[in-house]
Amino acid sequence: MEEDLGMASQFTYQIENILESILHGVIVTDTRGRILFWNRANREMFGYTEQEMLNRPINILFEKDSKIPFKEILRKCSLSEPVIGRWHGIRKDGSLVWLEVRAKLVKSENSNPDYCVISLGDIDKFKDTENRLNQSQAVFELILEDISDAIFTSDEKGEILFVNRAVSEMFGYEKDELVGKNLKYLMPFPFNESQDNFMEGTLSAGSKKIIGKDREIFGLRKNDAVFPIELVISKIRLEGDRVFAGVVRDLSVRRALERKLIEIGNEERQRIGRNLHDGLGQMLTGIRMLSENLAKKLNANALPCADDVQEIAELIHEADEMVRTISREMVQVDFEKSGLQVALDNLCKKTTKLTGVNCELMVTETVEIDDHSMALHLYRIIQEAINNAIKHGKADSIVVRLSRNGHHTSITVDDDGVGFCKDSEMGDGVGIQIMKHRAAVMGGTLEIQRIDESVTRIRCIVPNNHEDFK
Repeated sequence: MEEDLGMASQFTYQIENILESILHGVIVTDTRGRILFWNRANREMFGYTEQEMLNRPINILFEKDSKIPFKEILRKCSLSEPVIGRWHGIRKDGSLVWLEVRAKLVKSENSNPDYCVISLGDIDKFKDTENRLNQSQAVFELILEDISDAIFTSDEKGEILFVNRAVSEMFGYEKDELVGKNLKYLMPFPFNESQDNFMEGTLSAGSKKIIGKDREIFGLRKNDAVFPIELVISKIRLEGDRVFAGVVRDLSVRRALERKLIEIGNEERQRIGRNLHDGLGQMLTGIRMLSENLAKKLNANALPCADDVQEIAELIHEADEMVRTISREMVQVDFEKSGLQVALDNLCKKTTKLTGVNCELMVTETVEIDDHSMALHLYRIIQEAINNAIKHGKADSIVVRLSRNGHHTSITVDDDGVGFCKDSEMGDGVGIQIMKHRAAVMGGTLEIQRIDESVTRIRCIVPNNHEDFK
């Protein structure tokens, strides 16, 4: 019996030594809150010695207005759940210290609680850092709220994590309506269908082509209005996770100015075309007729240089025909009488006749486009694509396809030429840039693909309900 008591006493002594060596404060109380054990870490944390604290109530260490008094800690512990929380503690000198508190009841063999073991950690430095971070975050959020550009963050799948006020105002949603939604929610066709591929592309080896680069696409407001936007995506790492930050700018005003410039350009183009036809064309016709008459007179009188004058007349005739061809191409295409489909059919037939390249229009059903500006842009895109296929691609066969449904209009130009060089595909070529610009003005996209070793495809898709274009 004495041996058992000795072993128990030795074990208790070892336990006390272990608790004394723990860096965190350890307090053991009875069920009334009277302190039975007080380790060295508590002395350093609160300034009280063990003799000063034994048999005193633990409540003197906490603020009177503490949200969780000792009785509440006991009540929660009695539910067999440890209590974990953060509260202010009071030091001997009256100063406050932030504590991380963990408490658990120790029960005897008859399941009655005998002791409450409380672990205390000084988290003053942590709370100071946390407060600084919270202040920095608050300042950062205030800055983001006042920035005119729309800013958002999303995860790898495109799920929106944060939006500032500018995003809410730009797209017409409340903030809580957007957080948790996918970015596809803010994009019209065809951008919403390609958003998954876009996010995958940002994570691929070739993401440098997208990350940090300006992309001109289109956004979709809450009222289903489509509008042009400029999107810049940046990739950052946050606690091991990849997060994407995006800046969005509304390009509606810029697009309106660009459309005005295009209209002015078209008007000037028509004016020059009419002047070529009515002015220079008529002058060349008159000079040709005079030259032909002079050649006849010289020939009738068997005078020298008759053949030279006749050759001059023929060259003037060729120049006259060239001027008329240029003027016809510069004058606005009349879609009101025949429509885009007929105009494209005539373009293909004329191409075949003048170049010898087989150019064919394929339409599954009749396509009618009431918007004259859209029809003109589509016509010019196809015209440029055909010219590129013949001039640069050295094509022998060209197929033009035109289709339309309730959502969008699509045009495709396939040719069997050698294709475009890499720079042209990247949009460095002037003709390609003009085509892409026309597509963007209509709210659409233009893609250049090499389908296989023998077919180059230019495809343009434009929405039918592009509000700003209308």
